[in-house]
Amino acid sequence: MDCFRLLWSVTIGLLLVSRKPVVFAVPSCTWVKPMLAPCLGYINGQEPSSLCCSAVESIKAMEKTKSDRVAICNCVKQATKMITYNPKRLPLLPKKCGVDLKFPPIGHDYDCKKVDELSTEVLQQDGL
Repeated sequence: MDCFRLLWSVTIGLLLVSRKPVVFAVPSCTWVKPMLAPCLGYINGQEPSSLCCSAVESIKAMEKTKSDRVAICNCVKQATKMITYNPKRLPLLPKKCGVDLKFPPIGHDYDCKKVDELSTEVLQQDGL
């Protein structure tokens, strides 16, 4: 019986070690872009609505890795490419909503691969 338990433990251990990790897809623009609609008023100078802040919370829940943040950034660029806005307002949006999320100043020419390089604190020190 002890031999059986040992063999069973080794088999389970090998299965756990050899199992490939589950890979989750990055956030899709199909989901992100509609979430941004309630925030258009904010990026055009108004205060954020409660719907906008709910969207910011949902986006925060989606961003787990740098790849997620890059994908979300690219979705913001796609969603805003046809409008004129001040990209320096975007980093301030999470704070206005009380959400711990670092959002870069995503303009039409912003390189989303640099999404982790600029923090909200730096922008606020510049008076933005």
